[in-house]
Amino acid sequence: MTINATEIRYCEHAARVTRIEAPVVTELLAAIAHLAKAAAGDPQESAAYYAARGQEHLLPQWIRANADSIRAGLEQLVDRYTDPGTGLINQAHDRPDTWTDPATGHTVDLTADHLPTDHNRRRPGVVWRYRGMHATGGAPILHPHQLPDRTPCAGPCWPLDTVPTTPAQEAPHA
Repeated sequence: MTINATEIRYCEHAARVTRIEAPVVTELLAAIAHLAKAAAGDPQESAAYYAARGQEHLLPQWIRANADSIRAGLEQLVDRYTDPGTGLINQAHDRPDTWTDPATGHTVDLTADHLPTDHNRRRPGVVWRYRGMHATGGAPILHPHQLPDRTPCAGPCWPLDTVPTTPAQEAPHA
């Protein structure tokens, strides 16, 4: 992925939940309804019953192997969430507290709330925070969070090296 704009209007990291997980979960819910119906059905109406002669024994093994694969995939999907129920995805297993811009040598505190230094980019009651995601070049991506509880909110995201920021406590009228 290449980041051309300094501001990501529809941040791919936030949109990923909608594009991948939501449709998968929706389809799995439909599949669960089919499973419930299949489990309640007559065993004589199973796929193994209708399998070609001499191959009936292969179907249970195939079903079990695929069910195990589905379970493993679901665990992988669930494990990506840092706090169940918040919708926050943690893509960095090792979240650094600081980041040093290789171009300038300036070190940034990634645990702090950030505000853009350009007043036109600021939004009332919103700060930008690092959530463990990085742009292709390695720069941390800042995401908007609503004050006072710092819950994620809609809005532009950007890599830290493309928009000058200042920690919120140092900003006038933060």
